[in-house]
Amino acid sequence: MSDLLSREQWETLTRLYGAGRRGIEAAGGRYPAAGSWDAVRSLRDTDPPLARELFRYNETLQRTVFYVAITGAGVQFYEKQRRMYNAFYPPG
Repeated sequence: MSDLLSREQWETLTRLYGAGRRGIEAAGGRYPAAGSWDAVRSLRDTDPPLARELFRYNETLQRTVFYVAITGAGVQFYEKQRRMYNAFYPPG
């Protein structure tokens, strides 16, 4: 990953970092609580991927739940780059 993330991508990665391994569940086939589909997809499609789409079975709901979560590479990237990106895109 050598390109600078956009503000939208960084904010999405920040949300995913905050969600941890539990990730952010899909709603309506996308992940609006994480960010735009374009931002999620771009993080998923980086090399190495910074996010991934997964699923788990929810016993209480008796259904499969789809979610997006940060990867190990995403955690490393976030922790290494946090100060720089917060200077570029101050948290609002």
